[in-house]
Amino acid sequence: MKKFYLNIASLFLIGSIFVGCGSSSSSSNDEESFNLSIFHVDDTHSHIESESMSLEFDGVATNVSVGGYARFVTKLNEFKQTKPNSLTLNAGDVFQGTLFYSLFKGEADAAMMNLISWDAYALGNHEFDDGDAGLKSFLDMLNDTISVVSANVVPQSGNILEGYWTPYIIKEIAGEKVGVIGIDIVGKTQNSSNPSDEIIFSDELETAQNYINELISLGVNKIVLLTHQGYSNDVTMAKALNGVDVIIGGDSHTLQGDFASLGLESSVSTYPTVEQSKDGKKVCIAHAWEYGHILGNLDVEFNKSGEVTSCGGNPLLLVGDEFTQEDANGDDQVVSDSIKTSILNSIASNNNIEVTTEDAYTLSVVKTYSDEVDAKKTVVIGTASERLGHNRIPGDAKDGVAALPLGSDIAPIVAKSFYDLSNLADACIQNAGGVRVAIEAGEVTMGDAYTLLPFANTLFELQMYGNEIKQVLEDAITNTIDPEGSTGSFPYAYGLKYDVDLTATANNRISNLEIKNRQTGVWSTISNNTMYTIVTNSYTAGGKDGYVTFKTVQDERGLGVDTYLDYAMSFVKYMETLTANNQTLTKLPAEDHPIKSFVGLE
Repeated sequence: MKKFYLNIASLFLIGSIFVGCGSSSSSSNDEESFNLSIFHVDDTHSHIESESMSLEFDGVATNVSVGGYARFVTKLNEFKQTKPNSLTLNAGDVFQGTLFYSLFKGEADAAMMNLISWDAYALGNHEFDDGDAGLKSFLDMLNDTISVVSANVVPQSGNILEGYWTPYIIKEIAGEKVGVIGIDIVGKTQNSSNPSDEIIFSDELETAQNYINELISLGVNKIVLLTHQGYSNDVTMAKALNGVDVIIGGDSHTLQGDFASLGLESSVSTYPTVEQSKDGKKVCIAHAWEYGHILGNLDVEFNKSGEVTSCGGNPLLLVGDEFTQEDANGDDQVVSDSIKTSILNSIASNNNIEVTTEDAYTLSVVKTYSDEVDAKKTVVIGTASERLGHNRIPGDAKDGVAALPLGSDIAPIVAKSFYDLSNLADACIQNAGGVRVAIEAGEVTMGDAYTLLPFANTLFELQMYGNEIKQVLEDAITNTIDPEGSTGSFPYAYGLKYDVDLTATANNRISNLEIKNRQTGVWSTISNNTMYTIVTNSYTAGGKDGYVTFKTVQDERGLGVDTYLDYAMSFVKYMETLTANNQTLTKLPAEDHPIKSFVGLE
């Protein structure tokens, strides 16, 4: 049913019944300071279960179970006993990224969300990936006690999402009023997601200031922005606003804090970041990484005027108490009791990691969906009318069957599925090694899609000049034939086609490079000085597998955006679209195959 949000006066009256509003000796009439704890999560992307992660303990790579809603529930219950003056906030991008979303379209994520008493939840850009109707369906499944906030995303009158969220909420905590304003990133949501034209987006900074002013006029002097716009945008916003105290953010998957001893590279070494607002006041900024691995734990002290006097805390990596390490043969083995004791001692001495038991009831809810995931892997998503072979390099018979003279049948189709899911891409480049198997003629299942594309990769969009696109292809070819490289680097594509000559000199092995106009379908020679958008997988986007120019372009110009769209889901959607149109999976037309001609080393 449609959500209904109460007016501000009503929110004042009911604020004290929300979880997190406890008693305290501090109040607006006291001379003492007011202490507020904020527990926060962002960018879970349908990672509802705990997941295995490799961390370092005493310099040794160790596998351990990390995160998940069952650990969130346990730790939040503990926190709320010891820190009753608190807010529990979610900074958006709750779904889209695993089979839990691909199969359940938000149902599993909503079930997990409903196990936590969120005080506020901000919309992320991916909340619109399945359009207005998809977001409405998800929000309908949330408990009515979860307040959705988004000040700069406004449905037009009559839109199906009208009334589903409010610009801000006011919470009364121990007699103190705290305002929470939601802000979503505009450009990415409009360009890389699928909101309808009936959703109006307004400038992030201007909207934030307008609602801060409104809250101040209502007598609220402690103001939190709950944003989904990325860490760097939060820092910029903090410096440009008057009246903001705290920014809890998401979108950039930023790991804040010192995790070096655990072998993790933080984006920002401090938690929180403290900036100065336009009016010269402290602003505390905190993010909680990604995929349900981190629970943010921020403590803020306000003086009686509502100004931040200090803030601190620690982002908590919640882990299990079972550990494995590789033996001399490279096999994972459970560690000995003595090593386990040493690991537990290391964890106990590190404020940013904690062994946390998984809540039993939450695990039971997770299991209802994980069991269905296993079952639904057998669900048929379409039919292949012919065998689609896979060679890494043309003619190499990598799949043990087909020595295809122009290379893989299935890799260019994977590239097309990425291209189709990206709203902005002029072309897609996909490494051969990222595609793992051929597709046999007959029924294609969900499990087949995740066997074809088994890694935890996402779609990544980069803006590049035509000459840089050619250089990426040259880089990939160089790594393909380098004895220290990998045949998995060989580049396939959709929207690009080219001749390959492995006998030519370096940087001259790709020739006659053409690009397809997305609107007209017309092929033309690529322009060296024209800027294009390329979509690829997040692995190669990071410069891996020899795709060094992808990384260079980002380092030099910062023009790269991780969409966080699950790359295997791209192929699933491609198959579902074929099926919906009564079509079967076949080879691409010859004119769309990326390899026009191929000359090998032998």
